Amino acid sequence: MASLKTAAQKHIDELMKNGMSREDAAMQAAKTVLASTTAYPGVQSEDFIAAALAESSKIDFEAPTPQPAPTAPPKKKRTVADRLDEAVAARKQPELFPKGAEKGALTSIDTIAAKVAERKEIEKMDRIIGEMVQMKLSLSDVAPWDDDLRVIPNDWARSAVFTVRNKGVKRRAYDNELVYHYNKEVEIHYTGIELRADDDELVWQQILEYAKHSVIGVHVYFTLYQLLTDVGWPINGFYYKRALACINRLKATSFQISSPRHSRIKGLSLVKEFEIVPDANKRSICQIELSTHLVVLFANDHYSKVIWDRYRALSPTARRLFDWIVTHKAPYPLKLETFRLICGSESTRAKKWAEQTREACKELEAANLVQKAYVEKEAVHCVR
Repeated sequence: MASLKTAAQKHIDELMKNGMSREDAAMQAAKTVLASTTAYPGVQSEDFIAAALAESSKIDFEAPTPQPAPTAPPKKKRTVADRLDEAVAARKQPELFPKGAEKGALTSIDTIAAKVAERKEIEKMDRIIGEMVQMKLSLSDVAPWDDDLRVIPNDWARSAVFTVRNKGVKRRAYDNELVYHYNKEVEIHYTGIELRADDDELVWQQILEYAKHSVIGVHVYFTLYQLLTDVGWPINGFYYKRALACINRLKATSFQISSPRHSRIKGLSLVKEFEIVPDANKRSICQIELSTHLVVLFANDHYSKVIWDRYRALSPTARRLFDWIVTHKAPYPLKLETFRLICGSESTRAKKWAEQTREACKELEAANLVQKAYVEKEAVHCVR
């Protein structure tokens, strides 16, 4: 410490010889010590400070203290929520999209925003269905129809969910395959055994009839005898087995549906649960539970009604033609090839398919379901 004091005093004396007052010389020496310890924090040895004092004459203490160059504030790390908010904002404000992006081209922001919107729609749909269950509403409350009628969702009527393939051809097994739909904006992916208009469609429509007055999501009960009678099938062992096979196929279904009308439905089964249970008289009773999400297919009047006794008597091709017709107030011409795709038919001969469609038109006229139906210029025409 003595050497530091000696060095400081020597430095002050030299400053005073140059005409500086003792007070100013002492102040400059102090500044030198401060500057050295500030510029080199942690290095405060007496020898170091003495050397700094010796060099103090080279320091202009009157000069303004240099300010460090301004640095940009650290960027705030964006969270997932921030990114999603940006995505939604970009959807609402197209000008926020990256410049140069092609019109109509999906950007990463657009994709994220679409997923956010879809998720919100799914949550909204689940919430509404939950409220309907709590209110103990029935399918008939959502889509009322008289007892002499049956119903079919419009998306089912305009798609190849129920096919008209030849009875002698083994049913296909689908593995998340895209089912043809007339509206390209509607996508239906199906996993399960092929469903046919000849039997599965009728059985499902009759099950909906049994369930229409029950609270959504609760069990409904009926006998196979009752089902065969209502569908119009003979009462014998063959048709008992056929009805059971239909119900089991309907239970083993899984549909993934994407539509602008209701966003996305995942894992929908046409029959959620099914088993045979005995009643008090030891008779076999069918116990069935339908998925609560089925109501979405019928919501907002997106379904059509058919006169049951006439409808069930139609051939599969005629029934599928009427499915499409009944969803339009004024049906416009339907190309034969489009109708073939709606039917899920594997017919490869255009002439044969045209003749089969003409026969279906005659059936509809004979059943008084349409005023007029005919094939002309490779299209089906109809007047309801």
